[in-house]
Amino acid sequence: MARAPADWRSVLRRAEVLVRRRDMRCLDLLLPALRWRSQGARDRAVVLLARMGPVAVPPLVVALEGARTATERSGAADALGRIGDSRAVSRLIHALEDPVMTVRRASMVALQRLEAMNAVPRIARLLGDESGGVRVTAAAVLGKFEDPRAVPALVRSLGDAQWDVRQASASALGQIGDRRAIPALEKATRDPRKSVARAAAAALRALRS
Repeated sequence: MARAPADWRSVLRRAEVLVRRRDMRCLDLLLPALRWRSQGARDRAVVLLARMGPVAVPPLVVALEGARTATERSGAADALGRIGDSRAVSRLIHALEDPVMTVRRASMVALQRLEAMNAVPRIARLLGDESGGVRVTAAAVLGKFEDPRAVPALVRSLGDAQWDVRQASASALGQIGDRRAIPALEKATRDPRKSVARAAAAALRALRS
C-alpha cells in the first residue's frame, strides 16, 4: 500500500468536482487512491467511483483483475458492487478465487449487492475456504440471498470449528427459511457456544412461525 499524499483531501475534492461533471479524468485521481494506506480515504474514493456509474465499470474491471495490490482489487470489487452493473458479475465470480481473502470477501459482498443469483453455488463453496473470515462472510451473504440451494452447505457449516462461522450459518438458515434445516438447527441449539445456540434457536423460531 502507498501512503496517501499529504493533500489527499484536496485530491478527493478535485475528483468529486470531476465526478459531478461526469468527467472521466476523475479516474486518474480515484483509481490510484484505491491503494492508499488510509482506509477512510480509500472508502471515499470507492464511493466517488461508484457515483460515476456504468462508465467506470471497464477500468474497475481492469483493476479487479490486474491490480498489483489486494487493497486495489478489493476497492474495485466494492465499487463494482455499488454501481450495480451486471457486466461485472462474471468478473466478480472469478475474483472469488483471488489468493487474498479480503478480495474474496469484497467480491462476495459485491455479488450480493448485484443480486447475482448465479453466484450462489460458487459462494456456497467458500464455506469451505481456509479463511475463517471468508467463511463467515460467505454464510452472511448466503443468508441475504435467501436461496435454498445454499442450505446443504450451510447445514454442514453448523459443524465448523470456528464458532462465528457456526453462528453466521445458523442465522443464514433462519433467513432462508427452508425446513430441511430444522434437524440440524435443533442440534445446534445445544452448541457449547451460547451465541451459536441462541442463533440456532432464533432460526428455528423463524422457520416454525
